[in-house]
Amino acid sequence: PTKLYLMIWGWLAGLMLIGVFLSELPIPKATIVLIVLGLSSVKATLVALYYMHLKMDRWVLALVALAPLVLILLALSVVFASRLVQI
Repeated sequence: PTKLYLMIWGWLAGLMLIGVFLSELPIPKATIVLIVLGLSSVKATLVALYYMHLKMDRWVLALVALAPLVLILLALSVVFASRLVQI
């Protein structure tokens, strides 16, 4: 499995470099943030599947993947709710 781990490492490094290069492009920062969040989700999934050996444990992977998403949605709802109250 050394070849597999090196391949996953290459993907993780490549996705990280894409995020770095995106920050240099003249596009809106909100777009960059959304793309980088998507890339980070892919990287987190790769790490959970291969380095944390969750590929065989589907229900654990679902919990690992869904828990941060729920927390992110809660945090975003608090931020947007407080922003609406200020307006």
